[in-house]
Amino acid sequence: MARKEEWQLELGRSVTRAADLDRVLKLSDDEKAAIEELRDAYPMKITRHYLDLIDPGRPDDPLRKLVVPSPQELRHRHGEEDDDVHADEAQYQPCPGIIHRYPGKLLLIPTLGCPAHCRFCFRKGRKVQHLSHEEGERALSYIRGNESIRDVIITGGEPFILPDEEVHYWVSSVRAIDHVQIIRVTTRTPIYLPSRITDTLVGILAENQPIFVTVSFVHPREITPEVERALGKLSDAGIVMLQQGPILRGINDDPEVLKEMYEKLASLRVLPYYAIWGIHAPGAEHFLVDGHRASEIMGALENKTSGFCVPHLITIAKGDKVRMMGWSPEKEMYHLARREPPSAGEPVRLHPHPETRHK
Repeated sequence: MARKEEWQLELGRSVTRAADLDRVLKLSDDEKAAIEELRDAYPMKITRHYLDLIDPGRPDDPLRKLVVPSPQELRHRHGEEDDDVHADEAQYQPCPGIIHRYPGKLLLIPTLGCPAHCRFCFRKGRKVQHLSHEEGERALSYIRGNESIRDVIITGGEPFILPDEEVHYWVSSVRAIDHVQIIRVTTRTPIYLPSRITDTLVGILAENQPIFVTVSFVHPREITPEVERALGKLSDAGIVMLQQGPILRGINDDPEVLKEMYEKLASLRVLPYYAIWGIHAPGAEHFLVDGHRASEIMGALENKTSGFCVPHLITIAKGDKVRMMGWSPEKEMYHLARREPPSAGEPVRLHPHPETRHK
């Protein structure tokens, strides 16, 4: 039996039981009940690295909300069955492991396994599945046979939870397809398990460029020294990195929080690509931010930071991603309501001036 690497050993020490977590965070009775009731539908899974970031003295710690099951997940609204992302994606699934919704690009999903379970995940509820070798070859054959595909997004789940030889198989197989110009890998693994970003993994990616690694940070406190080192390895190898992530109520729906996160990521050579609002998923409604608030938050960042630190704002409409481009009432309020520059010594607010905010 091959010796396990450090990241695999660390993954094996992940917290999955309420009793183990209670020794660290002192769970409420509601949290204990939620962990138990969600054990089959969407079980808890937290890496030790991420658990160490949570303040045990703060029941409302945003990082705690991201990974510890909440009783709010047990509340369901009328009609939420219409938001079944699995049924929606199945319409665009020509074979296992492929979701081909848009022209010129598709998703390749080799695994649905993850190093940790985000409580806001829109793919929650689907059982962990890894493609068999036969299913993998069928998925690759689909890409080979469709010369319109120029952009393949390897996603999941988490592609980097796979061992090195499987990552190499998927990345090198896609790179060998002549008409595929771009490979993207989407991940939160550097955030939950930075030890996974080994020299071997980085080498696999580097030899199959151009590759874009798209990470999904949600809060600036996720950017630890260990994470910085992992991102540095990728950047130093010439890997282009992008940030895409949700705006979540009670977590990061604050322009100051997002500004801090985007600026820090940009300094680490991770460029903000898009921020998303309005993804409906059963048990995740308490995280939702509406379009007005999302637009207001992004508008508050305009001209308060470098332009490349302000991501595109997108949402989901009938299953499709929609980029919110151009002017908006919120931007007009913020940028045109006050026509005179602030007087000397007056602070420049990141948020809209109080008189111009919607009531």
